[in-house]
Amino acid sequence: MEEKMFVAPGAYVQGFGLLAKTEYLTAFGQTGLLVTDHYVYELYGKRLQELLQSKSLKVTPFLTDQATEPDLTALDFVIAFGGGKAIDQGKSLALHQGIACIVIPTAASTDAATSRISVEYETNGKFSHYQVYPKSPDLVLVDTALLIQSPVHFLSSGIADGLSTFIEARTVFENEGRNTLNRRPTLAALALAEKCRDVLFADGAEALAANRDGNVNSAFERVVEATTLLSGLGFESGGLSIAHALHNALLSLWSDEIDASHGQIIAVTTLIHLATEHRTPEEYHRYAVFFKELGLPTTLGELGLPVKSEAELNELCQLAFAKEDGVKKSNLVITTEQLLAALKAHQ
Repeated sequence: MEEKMFVAPGAYVQGFGLLAKTEYLTAFGQTGLLVTDHYVYELYGKRLQELLQSKSLKVTPFLTDQATEPDLTALDFVIAFGGGKAIDQGKSLALHQGIACIVIPTAASTDAATSRISVEYETNGKFSHYQVYPKSPDLVLVDTALLIQSPVHFLSSGIADGLSTFIEARTVFENEGRNTLNRRPTLAALALAEKCRDVLFADGAEALAANRDGNVNSAFERVVEATTLLSGLGFESGGLSIAHALHNALLSLWSDEIDASHGQIIAVTTLIHLATEHRTPEEYHRYAVFFKELGLPTTLGELGLPVKSEAELNELCQLAFAKEDGVKKSNLVITTEQLLAALKAHQ
């Protein structure tokens, strides 16, 4: 029997006003690097730096748009604070060095915070591979007081990304494929992915309403946990397939033309995934209707990609079958013709 593998961060802590509770951060040493962008630093990062310095910690900010490389000598920890770019860069700096990695997301727009991987692209923008680090983050700190202030479309994107998790993990599991760790998925990963789906369908609309009102209620808390923790564990240890492979292929071809978030793209590619696998009309309809209710796109045209030529769509299909990406790793037996037909149905 092949090896199975499940990974997770050392700790996940979620709650309202956590950023002020420095005891979660002071356990990792005395000297740290705060990786963030200029906007987040001015809004929240400077205050966090001051709070940690009041506890006798030395924390140096490093902004993601800085041209110089940070000094990593004598560091005890790295705090990756912000959105996807800050999280990816902070994880890379910490996990390559083998020092403590703390992730503090400022939006529930993706499930990257809990994982030990990031996406690597070639210089021409094409998907290259998933970079897998030797360990997972030591702490993921989710302050819902910050997340409630994020634009609503961030949360709807996170819901779309979270709803792809079970669809792809199921494909990997049913076809005895491999997850992002290049191992067989566990029952635990599939169960978490399924729970993620159930929470998002049950509470997604109410959580978005709470986000609009700036009111952290139980639905908002549950959806944040689903998009961040359940989806993060589910996609990493459960595996990826058509939806994320198509996302990577779309960005490889038309990144300059797509003005949409990761989750908005995933909403469309999840529907294409379901159509390619010929899942039940009822399941497809449930996703399509829910995405429309949340104001998410359901066609390539709604992503700003009008009808493409047959040659371009064929190239898109070929890119989705890259050996390092999800279709191949999920062990799903489909043809480019089947994927092409589903793409055409979603133009």
